[in-house]
Amino acid sequence: MFMERQGEFLFPDRREPSVQLPDPRAGFYREVAEVWHLPLGQTVRVLLRGHDFPEVSGRLELERAPDLPLNPREPLQLSASGIAFLSTQVQAWSLIG
Repeated sequence: MFMERQGEFLFPDRREPSVQLPDPRAGFYREVAEVWHLPLGQTVRVLLRGHDFPEVSGRLELERAPDLPLNPREPLQLSASGIAFLSTQVQAWSLIG
């Protein structure tokens, strides 16, 4: 009964380019990463000081966007693998893989 009304599904060939709009936040994240010299959005190993965890590995994310204008002297609220920390607690970082 329902099958009679169902039309033919046409799936595009995977070789055709898909239309995806650019993320409007991408430029802002790049600018924040440059100002604070941090690899936001990348998988890293971070050594922390003054934190319950001395080391964290995972994708480095912004927990909260910084105020404008950007001021690198203000601490960023970051996280990796669900563990929150401040940019001022970052002792060192390295890219993974």
